[in-house]
Amino acid sequence: MEKRSLYMEKINAKLAQYNGKLAQMKGKATEVHVDMKLEYLSQVENLEKKRDEFIKKQGQLKTASEHGWENVKGGTEQAWNELEEGFDKVVARFK
Repeated sequence: MEKRSLYMEKINAKLAQYNGKLAQMKGKATEVHVDMKLEYLSQVENLEKKRDEFIKKQGQLKTASEHGWENVKGGTEQAWNELEEGFDKVVARFK
């Protein structure tokens, strides 16, 4: 159980950081050139969807059995990696 609780703490901290970054991105929407604003907002919305998928996986991890949580962990990590990759792409695109 301790292993899972430590892992949950780690991903909760990551999620909190990500939510802060996402809030910053939303705030910067006013700084994006008018021609690119629609694309920027669409990308932010896509990141929010990926975050929501991650939260679903996180919920599955919380409710998984003691023996099954390791299996769910892989899906959670994949969802997190997709989230980070998407974020990095958007940041690079709109620098």
